[in-house]
Amino acid sequence: MPVWASLPDLPQEIIDLILPQISPNDYASCLKVNTSWRSIFTPLLWQVMRLGDRTMHNCFRTREARIALIRNSQYIRTVETTDPAFVFTLAGMHPTVTKLESLTLRLKDSPFSTVDELLISIEGDSATTAAIAPDTKQTIDVPRCVAPLILLLQNNPDLRYLNLDVGCFRYRDGSEGMADLAAAFPTAKLEKLELSFLNSLSYDSDIKDGGDEPFDNENIIQYYLAKHEPFHALKEVVITGGGPNNINPNRLIFLFRCHNVETVRLHRLDSNAMQALAVFLKAGCSRLTTMEWRKGLHDPEEFIVGLLGTSKLGWKELRLPEMPEFGTDAWEALMRHVGTLEVLRLESVEHLPTNAVVDLLCSARKLRRLEGIADRQRNRFTTELSVHAHDVFRDHVFGERNMNWVLGTSMEHLQLHIDCVPRPDVIYRQNGGELRFNQNGLNPEWRYHVQHWIFLQLSRMTGLQELIVGLQELSAGTVKHHGVDWSMDSVALEEALPENDPHVFNYLSLEFSLDSGLSLLGRLKEMRMLDVRSTAHNIGVAELEWMHTNWPKLERIRGLETDWRWSVRHAEGPAAKAAVEEWMAAHPYGIGSSFYK
Repeated sequence: MPVWASLPDLPQEIIDLILPQISPNDYASCLKVNTSWRSIFTPLLWQVMRLGDRTMHNCFRTREARIALIRNSQYIRTVETTDPAFVFTLAGMHPTVTKLESLTLRLKDSPFSTVDELLISIEGDSATTAAIAPDTKQTIDVPRCVAPLILLLQNNPDLRYLNLDVGCFRYRDGSEGMADLAAAFPTAKLEKLELSFLNSLSYDSDIKDGGDEPFDNENIIQYYLAKHEPFHALKEVVITGGGPNNINPNRLIFLFRCHNVETVRLHRLDSNAMQALAVFLKAGCSRLTTMEWRKGLHDPEEFIVGLLGTSKLGWKELRLPEMPEFGTDAWEALMRHVGTLEVLRLESVEHLPTNAVVDLLCSARKLRRLEGIADRQRNRFTTELSVHAHDVFRDHVFGERNMNWVLGTSMEHLQLHIDCVPRPDVIYRQNGGELRFNQNGLNPEWRYHVQHWIFLQLSRMTGLQELIVGLQELSAGTVKHHGVDWSMDSVALEEALPENDPHVFNYLSLEFSLDSGLSLLGRLKEMRMLDVRSTAHNIGVAELEWMHTNWPKLERIRGLETDWRWSVRHAEGPAAKAAVEEWMAAHPYGIGSSFYK
């Protein structure tokens, strides 16, 4: 007779390989197999508690369910909830019971939460006793206050991830509790901390700011550090604002303890926060090398400069939002870190001098990714990173500066608007009408010389995977502003836009034709995506055949669809378009040869 082995009889390393293949939705069924299986799957079933917008009472309606919660709370590792009653319950348990590793609380900045038919109190009976008490028919108010959260944090020193919103920062009477809460943040293993001040109530402004002493007063810093233990494992801090002046600087003073933080992510900062962070990050976060900043506001440029100056080791990754006040001083502050930059995203640079970005291209030897505005984010005020190709080529050939780019083999992603290429072949608008803008100042005899020089700069980036020289799509708000919709094609949209608003087409662009120097890019064997949307490119069948051979990993070309209506070969456009479509139909899996082994 064969001997059947049960799951617990297998070596632990085999069990560890099997369990991830089982869906959490099937854990409850696995519990019913036998006692041995129950011992394995019970911890997995209770490991993650995501209540979402549901209350504790909705999830544990019966006395038996609440008894099960208390009995199995030792297995809970991850908690996400919007219900303060659940926080009270966990805080009232014995310190040796809960062993949380991740805690996310979204309680909002409201003083009370109504909890139906469940009596919970940590001031009288224990939360454990209250949670398993018989069902009641009364409604009580559970305060959204900082006291039970502090107790919960003290009982769970092994937390690795903590995410809190403004509903966690006050005591029952509405007084400020952030200082006490920050003192209770676990310091041993906490790796990531997220704080959201979104929808903070107006009485934040009533919090005392500590008098007239400057934030960088050495005595204040030393006093604070002596009073509180620094974070040992904290590597990342995320801070989200919500509106003008809704983050009191005192709520950020804990950053003095973040000596090992390497990454800070910021969203919707107000002026108070920007001023405070410029001091706190620089004084406390000595290893800071990465900043992701989303959604800028209309703040003075000096605040932007201050925030850019907070890294002592030099920025490695810097992602900046569209900021109307980002100008020459902010650019100079950014360029002080050009020797360490590996990733840079700039969503808009409308106040920079022409070709300021060329200094970056000629200096950033470690750069891997240069990014700009994302699709459907570009609005009528956005100015993308761009190069005036004609002027740069002229300055390189006839000027006294070497304008060759230093971007090399490490480059993986390049998003750059290359404009002002002499294009004497461009004489029509997309609709076939005469092109009304002129090319004054652009030497038509340099048409191929300029492009050859640009292609030579690109040819050094042998590790390049994505090249974006096309225009990103406009935002929904901008499209709506002009009374058009997404169903319109690029020609109709171009015709609908006034001349003083952003066009959706770049007529003076690189051609990417073999005549213009495409063959110079033969070493870019890692190319996976080329974006030439809304540009006057001349990519035909010959160019596609070349890419098929020389760019074996190329999957797609965004913006390939065109009938060349801008060209002097206007009458040949339909035939060229048909030939390209026929070639693409014969290569449905991708353009590169590697897709057709």
